[in-house]
Amino acid sequence: MNLKNAEENDVDLLGSEELRDPSITASKLLGRERAYFYDKFDPPFFILSRYEDVNDALLDAETYVEGFGNGPNFQPAQGILSDAPHHTFTRGLIQHDFLIKQINDLQPRLEEIVQELLDAVRSKTTWDLHDELSFPLPVIIICEILGIPTDDIKKFKRWADASVANMCTEDPSEYADELAEMGAYILEQIHLKRKAGKSGDLLSVMALAKEDGKYMSDDELVAFAGQIFVAGNETTTSLISNLVWRLLTIDDMWNEFCREEIDVDDAINESLRFDPPLLGLFKTTSRDVFVDGVTIPSNTKVMMHYGAANRDPLAFSEPNTFKLKRSGKKMLSFSVGLHVCIGRELAKLEARVTLKALRKRYPKLRLVSEGERVGPFLFWGRSKLPVTHN
Repeated sequence: MNLKNAEENDVDLLGSEELRDPSITASKLLGRERAYFYDKFDPPFFILSRYEDVNDALLDAETYVEGFGNGPNFQPAQGILSDAPHHTFTRGLIQHDFLIKQINDLQPRLEEIVQELLDAVRSKTTWDLHDELSFPLPVIIICEILGIPTDDIKKFKRWADASVANMCTEDPSEYADELAEMGAYILEQIHLKRKAGKSGDLLSVMALAKEDGKYMSDDELVAFAGQIFVAGNETTTSLISNLVWRLLTIDDMWNEFCREEIDVDDAINESLRFDPPLLGLFKTTSRDVFVDGVTIPSNTKVMMHYGAANRDPLAFSEPNTFKLKRSGKKMLSFSVGLHVCIGRELAKLEARVTLKALRKRYPKLRLVSEGERVGPFLFWGRSKLPVTHN
């Protein structure tokens, strides 16, 4: 490869072109080294892009550890973002609330919330699918699971935006005020739960839990609850928005979906592969790792690029086509192994309920514009998606 071609194929995660269309990043990565050194961020990191490399790394929790944060910056291990044995303890606290039966029991409540949200936009000429449907639904349900009030959705949106942006910034102090405000709110809720002394909701279970005879510290509980809150809404929000966006822009697909010619679960799974809400997450190496002649040193951040792995032609036929009937490999968008996303079934159920209700209520739905992309480079979705149904 000559110098000019190498420069053209350099990955630029923060460049406008790749932010606008992360499939460009995927294509570049799949044409470069299996372990690609990315030096346009401080600190620099490596990126794994091939399906087998990402899958193998996610299954090797001893080599690729979780406890320094899922973003490119090094952060202290807290809550669910930790390694065994502490991860086993924290995951065990919340596991029950995300079992299949518990999730399925939420369906009537989810259907009720979706209908209320769709009622609210019934008389509007145009409305924003993100702001008025795909964002509030998962926020309301995760707050109800945690047992905290849902009286100020705008406040929660501001905190969620700050939390995900903080994962990807080179200057974490930029979002310190919003995160401190969120932390103070969560801590107040934790103290109320401990004072009540009952464990009828998830935050109470967490607040009253003891490890080796001691409560978790306030700092860790705040971080832990914040992780659940953000993870419980951000991925689902983008899953819903991304899927509706694609159905409305690809040929006659929305009309086929409304005629029930498209299976909703096929659409959800393909959306997760084609447009993963999280383009990737980071692990940290516990030892030197050797990948196809490249050495990744110990204590180095490595991005598991789900977006590229999900378009690996060795794993998926016609990977750059939105193809509803697929067999073979499973998409990696929820991770695999020890740290597989605990809320994956809830996210799918929320998307399923929303899409079924949307096609029944508003079969004439169409885009007003392409909207706007979410900001942080790790995430992929629409922060704005104006639509009309008249």
